[in-house]
Amino acid sequence: MLFRPLPDGSALAISQPAHAWISGQLARAWGGAAAGVERLPELFILAAEQHDIGWLKWEAAPTRDPATGRPYDFVALPRDQHTALWSAGVATAATSYGPLVALLVSLHGLAIYALTPDEKRTPEDLAAVQRFRAEQEAMQARLRPQIAASDAEIADQRAILLALDLMSLVICGAMGRDPRRTPPVPLAGDTARLALAFPADDWEHLTVDPWPFRSARVTVGCLARRLPPSGFADAAAMRTALAAAPVMPITATLTPA
Repeated sequence: MLFRPLPDGSALAISQPAHAWISGQLARAWGGAAAGVERLPELFILAAEQHDIGWLKWEAAPTRDPATGRPYDFVALPRDQHTALWSAGVATAATSYGPLVALLVSLHGLAIYALTPDEKRTPEDLAAVQRFRAEQEAMQARLRPQIAASDAEIADQRAILLALDLMSLVICGAMGRDPRRTPPVPLAGDTARLALAFPADDWEHLTVDPWPFRSARVTVGCLARRLPPSGFADAAAMRTALAAAPVMPITATLTPA
């Protein structure tokens, strides 16, 4: 789960699959002269939209973080549980959507865990991540022969998915309001890190430079639930409050810098 902080201390809770839906909306808008492609393949768009499919069951009954009294933030969930959700997502993608979507979800999971150096992990977390790596490398070896795309095409798609994921996290408020750059993405004849910034004191407008989309502006969004400033005493109260929390849309319009 992701949280966008609000001025009164409350927060908008956004599910992982809803955040992934924004990634899919961005993937569908990607393309044009600067991007070097007219549009991304439909299976890639599906992978972007479903990359957090493993979280569906957890989001229906989230576990409580004792440090906050709220559902675990996606980065705070213990690694053994986190990696189990990723593994489930890859397996579900393989049976539901086929080898390419599953491979991209698997590669994305490895890319996410690579963002934290192993030396900064606790022994328990490192053991969980190492098990996940070994499992996913074996899965990828089984999936790869079933896919016609070249290694270069898959590498490009992996890079774009990582960038779209970060853009969606920024839109959802999970990364704060400071300017950020995506990992390098393939554009027309080159690679570039996309610069992301909020030009005003709101969450509704985000600038992107260079501009990788077909249209002059792109609007994306999902649904969120508003949680009170204080946490909850136990998981049952938390889940009851989350189910009853007001549902509200969030949107963001992206424009060139």
